[in-house]
Amino acid sequence: MATFHRARSAEQRAERRQSILRTAAGMLDEMPVAAVSLNELSRRVGLSKSAMALYFESREEVLLALLTEAAGRYRAETADTFPQWADPSAPAAVRARQVAARLAATFAAHSMLCELLSAQHAILEHNISVDVATRYKRASRDAIRWLGEQLREPLPELDDERALRAAHMVVILVGALWTRSRPAPSLLAAFRADPSLAFMHPAFTEAFEAAIATFLTGLIAQAADAT
Repeated sequence: MATFHRARSAEQRAERRQSILRTAAGMLDEMPVAAVSLNELSRRVGLSKSAMALYFESREEVLLALLTEAAGRYRAETADTFPQWADPSAPAAVRARQVAARLAATFAAHSMLCELLSAQHAILEHNISVDVATRYKRASRDAIRWLGEQLREPLPELDDERALRAAHMVVILVGALWTRSRPAPSLLAAFRADPSLAFMHPAFTEAFEAAIATFLTGLIAQAADAT
C-alpha cells in the first residue's frame, strides 16, 4: 500500500487522480465492478476516505472516469480503421454484417470498457452529483456522436440521425450482452445442467454481432424506404 502526501500543485493533483484510476483499473482485473469498494480502493492507494474526496466524490465517479478513459482508448485504436471495415463494392446488407463483425471483435478486445458499460446505468450513474453526471453524459454524447460519424464511412446509406441511433444501440447492446454472457456461477451451473437453457447464455461476440447486424440492416432498409 502506497503512502501519499497531499498534492500541492495542479500537476501533483492530476498525477494523484491517475494513480487512483490505475489502482481502480487493477482492482477490475481481480473483481467485478459491483465488488469495487471505496474502502478497499482508498486502502490500496494509501489515502483515507476523506482524503479520497479531494480527488473523487465517490467510487462511482472513479469508475465513470475509468469508463471515459477506456472509451478514449477504443477510439484511439480504431479511429483510422473504419473505412476498411467493409468491402465498399459489397451490397449494403453484406457491409452491415462486416461492420457488425468488426464492432464485435473490437469491443471484445476491450474487456474493461465492456465491463464498465455493463454497469453504467444500474450502478455507475447512481451516487453522483449533477456536476459529475453532466460531465460524464457530455463525454458519452461526444463518444456516441464520434462512433456514428465513423459508421457512416463503411455505411454511407445511413444519414446522420440513423448513424447516431446505430451508435447509441452499439453502446446499449455491448452493456446488455456483456452482462448476460458472464452469468453468476450458480446460473452457469444451471445452464450446463439443462441444455434447454443454453440460449439464455449467449457468447458475447456472436450475440452482439448478430444483434447489431440486424439493427444496421434495418436502419439501412428504413433509409432506403424514406428516399
